[in-house]
Amino acid sequence: MANSFQTTQYILDEVFIRFINYLSFSKVSNRNLEADFKNLKYATGQTINYRLEERFLGGYGATAVDEAVVQIVRPLKIDTQFHSMVSFNGMELTFDRARDQPYLDMMLKPRAKRLANNVESFICSQNFQPAVYQTVGTPGIPITMQTILDADAYMSELGIPEDGNRYFAVSPAVNAAISGSLYNVFNMTVNRGALMDGFIGHLSGFDFFKTNFLTQQVAGAGEAGGSPPTGFLLAGTVTNGPIIGGNTIELTGLVASTVVFNAGDKVQFAESAGVFMVNPLASAGQTGGYIPLAQTAQFVVTSQVISTSGGTATITVNPTIVISGARQNISAAIQDGAQLLLAQTHNESLAFHNQSIVFAAPPITELKGGVEAVTTYSDLYKMSMTYTLGADIRNYVQLDRLDIIAGVAINPEFAVCVMS
Repeated sequence: MANSFQTTQYILDEVFIRFINYLSFSKVSNRNLEADFKNLKYATGQTINYRLEERFLGGYGATAVDEAVVQIVRPLKIDTQFHSMVSFNGMELTFDRARDQPYLDMMLKPRAKRLANNVESFICSQNFQPAVYQTVGTPGIPITMQTILDADAYMSELGIPEDGNRYFAVSPAVNAAISGSLYNVFNMTVNRGALMDGFIGHLSGFDFFKTNFLTQQVAGAGEAGGSPPTGFLLAGTVTNGPIIGGNTIELTGLVASTVVFNAGDKVQFAESAGVFMVNPLASAGQTGGYIPLAQTAQFVVTSQVISTSGGTATITVNPTIVISGARQNISAAIQDGAQLLLAQTHNESLAFHNQSIVFAAPPITELKGGVEAVTTYSDLYKMSMTYTLGADIRNYVQLDRLDIIAGVAINPEFAVCVMS
């Protein structure tokens, strides 16, 4: 049994190294809650609630007034299990299954890659990308150095920290386009990476990385005709104004009886609506509130919307609208007749601070009774994987299984979608 266990640990260590090498988002995410699940010093359950940093407006003069304390509490829930299982019959065990390098490369490497791909897709495609609502760039127009600078500036205007923890995730095609535009930049580090490796590296305050899990956003039909800005469609006018809170917007003037919005669609108001994003670090002074930015109010549609035969629809958006107080996120109420704009079908890259992804992957409890199980945990990457061997003696089959459990929570206010 001792020799068999040592072999199992060796196999797990090899596959775990390969697994870690394929990860991106999970490596750079916020892992501060990992220990709460891992150490199990108290009964956590599957969910840990965490609080975002408080915001306060402060005041002027000798007379002070109590400020409302509005806590934002979000759950991190361990709710997903990833696995890979194969089986070997007696003949395969005897003649085909080896523990040497060919076995590791042919059997374990693709399993490690698939597990890592599932984790990355879970974080990015299923949870992170659909939640981000702040945008820069123009649908259909390639990302340039100016777009990257715009993303950096917008994140600073939104109060997103500049502390070395900003990242920029791009698809391979977008990475190639950016590298092509940077190869003649007069900077030895940027130039060499773009030309020799097609890799961008660190640029304009971001650490860049490529990922296959950023999906194209296919936009709904919106409103037909008109003269919208480049890359956008008109998307109806507001009928339930003034909107001073909540997350629903009622619209008219849309294409009738069709899918006018898809989940993940990025929308913003025309300048004529007079509603803008705000800088949560810049107080408007004694009048209260925050200073409006040049960028008009932005939202993301949370679910597919089909219009009525009269061309009306109600959309649910994120974030929840807040027009005053320390948690204010837009400059004013949204009035009746405000024109909404819908970003046309586009590619998406993500510029983000690591606080935007809270991820945990604690060790799963090993099975007992008639199985051989071992767990490996990386203190560096705060990731664990369990390898379990079991047997079906009736059919003389050995079962070979890898497992990971994980959960993710998203703070989209720390991220910006770069459309192209």
